Amino acid sequence: MNIREIEALNLPVSNLQASLRFYHEVFDLPILELADDVKAARLAKQLLIFSPQEVVNPIEFSVVAKDSVAALESHLANYGVDIKQPAHTVKVMGRDATAIVVADLDDNLITINTYAQKG
Repeated sequence: MNIREIEALNLPVSNLQASLRFYHEVFDLPILELADDVKAARLAKQLLIFSPQEVVNPIEFSVVAKDSVAALESHLANYGVDIKQPAHTVKVMGRDATAIVVADLDDNLITINTYAQKG
């Protein structure tokens, strides 16, 4: 077997329209309509598929942002995003990153990592 990448993640959401608005406005993700009226957000080559359901077990995932930490903090504050862990230093695959952990409307946790620019 030769697996190359993750194609899609299923994100449990209790209110589809509110979640679509949150991910589009807060993370500036394009929203797509797939077959059978399924909604998804595109993150590079991966899809984040919105799965309407009662959210019993929220998930956790991480994303990479190109913005400065100050810009991220300001943007999150402007949207009133629930910050679970403020900016802190972490190691990700041997690299130093600054991480901010936020929760979406269903308490799914998103770690936003940003890396120092090279050069």
